[in-house]
Parts: sequence; structure tokens; C-alpha cells
Amino acid sequence: MPVTRSVGALAVCVLMSPSAALAAGPTKEACVAANEAAQDLRQAGKLREAREKLLVCVSEACPGPVREDCAQRLNDVNTAMPTLVFEVKDPSGNDVSAARVAMDGQPLVDRVTGSAVSIDPGEHRFAFDDANGRSHAEQTVVVREGDHDRHVRVVLRAASTEPSMGAASVPTEGPQPETPASTNVGSTQRLLGLVLGGAGVAGLAVGGIFGLVSKSTYDHALQTDCRGNTNGCSTQGAQEGQTAHSQAMVSTVGFIAGGVLLAAGAVLYFTAPSGDSVAVAPAIGSDGAGLALRGLW
Repeated sequence: MPVTRSVGALAVCVLMSPSAALAAGPTKEACVAANEAAQDLRQAGKLREAREKLLVCVSEACPGPVREDCAQRLNDVNTAMPTLVFEVKDPSGNDVSAARVAMDGQPLVDRVTGSAVSIDPGEHRFAFDDANGRSHAEQTVVVREGDHDRHVRVVLRAASTEPSMGAASVPTEGPQPETPASTNVGSTQRLLGLVLGGAGVAGLAVGGIFGLVSKSTYDHALQTDCRGNTNGCSTQGAQEGQTAHSQAMVSTVGFIAGGVLLAAGAVLYFTAPSGDSVAVAPAIGSDGAGLALRGLW
């Protein structure tokens, strides 16, 4: 009976050993599929998932060529895999180990232990919270391949007092001083008025100059080429008469445009918000036009 029992037990072990060996490692097909998937993931920059696949096909159960190929790829992924070391502190500068870290909205680690954490390369948004969820911090980090043991330092702040981006300030009671924006509006309008006024003065000056030139041209043609009679002008006299007429037209346009620009500049300047001690007003006389500047210095 003891011999029979021993033989039976040995037979059971022999029958079960192929199944146990089969369950101990992946199949050949699984090894090949893991190797191919790891290559696609590596090209996509998903190094953590690629490493998980390579850990499958480096198993002793995989064929030798596949296992060697996966081992070489695993070494390349481990070299390129970035790692971060999180340093979380409270406002007093004390380390906070009981802090949760999320990456891109997904949980990453439940507790900061000071160990390096493997991260896929790229830009990631990290969120940090204490165990009670009352303190919070966020930080965006661009992680690069081969960037090993990079330290990321954050300080937790009370979530209820953390200022929100773009929040408007609450105005205080009582009269408010004039804002720089309103002051700038008045200054800009006055400056534009001065520019238009200056352009108007230039227009009046052009009109005056061309008026004088037109009169001079006409007088020269009348006295020299026409001999005082407009009906007896030579060809040269007729041409000078046309030139004088064109110059007179330019003079007229200059006077009209200058007057309009000067008036517009005066309106803009004097309708701007006051506050300056300098006053500018147009001045037109028999001998020309200009701007009168009055003020206190």
C-alpha cells in the first residue's frame, strides 16, 4: 500500500507539471504580440505602457530571439524613461508625505515617499492635495526623455484662500480717484486735437504760399508776356496764366482743408476732459494763422 500510494502521487505530479509550467509563463503568440505592441507604444511616447509589455516578453517562457529583442528594447525604454521626485511642503516649509498626486486628472500616487516616479515624456499637469483635501497646489511640468530624478517642489496652500485667476478686485467705499484709463483718454484726445490743429495750420500755410505764388505767376505773365492786355498774350503767357490758375486752386484747397482741420482739432482739444493747465486756441490774422498757447509753468 505505501508503494502504491507513492506511485500514484508521482503520477499525479507528472500529469500536473505540464499544466503548471504552461501557466508559469506567456505563450509564444503572447510574447510576439507583446513585443510588437511595445514597439508601437514606444513610438507613441507611452513609455510606461511599453515597459509593461516588454516585461511580458522577456519571460523565460518566450522564445530566445524574442526574449533577447525585448530585453534590448526594455533597456532602451528604461534609459529614456523620465522620473520625477516630488517634494511637497506646507506653508511653514515642513515636508508633507501624506499627499496625493494626480497627473492630467488621473491618480498617480497616494503618498509622497521621496522615491522617483516614472512618467511618460511630454507636458503634464500635476495636482497635489493633502490627506484631508484642505490644501491644494498645481503645477505644469514639461518632462523630457532621459530626464532622471528631476525634483518637482510645490507648496500646499489652503484651498479656500487660494486666489482665483482673473478675479476682479472689490471696490472700496467712498469716492474713487480718476483712473489712469480716463486720464489717458483725455490726454489722447487732446493730443489728437493738437495733431489735427497742426495739420490745419500746415494747410493754411500751403494755401497762403500757393496764393502768393499764383499772384506772382499771374503778374509776371500779364506784365511780360501779355504786355498788360489779357487778350494779347503770347503762347508763353497763356501757359503761365493756366499755371497761375492751377496754383490758385491749390491755394483755395489748402485754405479750406486747413480751416476744417484746425476747427476739428480745436473741437477735439477743448471737449477733452480738463485738468491740464495749458490751453491751446487757433489764431488767424491778416499775416497768417497759427496756434496760441497759454498756460502756467
